[in-house]
Amino acid sequence: MEHQDNHRSLQFALARSYAIYFIFSIVGLFADNFFPIGTPTSHGQIIAVLCFAAGTILIWWAQATSGVKSSTPYFERGPYRFLRNPTQIGILILIGGYAAISGSIIFLATALVGYFISDIFFKKYEAILHAQYGDQYKQYKQSVPKVF
Repeated sequence: MEHQDNHRSLQFALARSYAIYFIFSIVGLFADNFFPIGTPTSHGQIIAVLCFAAGTILIWWAQATSGVKSSTPYFERGPYRFLRNPTQIGILILIGGYAAISGSIIFLATALVGYFISDIFFKKYEAILHAQYGDQYKQYKQSVPKVF
């Protein structure tokens, strides 16, 4: 029962984190219509395609890894071996792709603010994992960077 409660708490913390991203991205899209800052560049399309591909692959890999039943915790497999929050980084890369293709500085700025605010919920997520896995998660956290 405790494991199931931890799983729900983890999912709740992550859902809030992703919702913050979404809300700030929407705010950025609307703000860009009223206060357009920046212009698309000729290289924006190439950068956007690369960001869309890389972000999508990273998110898919992270979600596929975390859903697999295994004797080892998901944070020791897949992209979690390299990043503590690969889904959030994947979303940030996707946002960078949109900012590159649209040239919207204000959209990128609001998305970055959303990323830093979502970190509040990511800290809760990490606290739950620490409570569940103890020293194993503590060692993981010390050896794997949060971003890059």
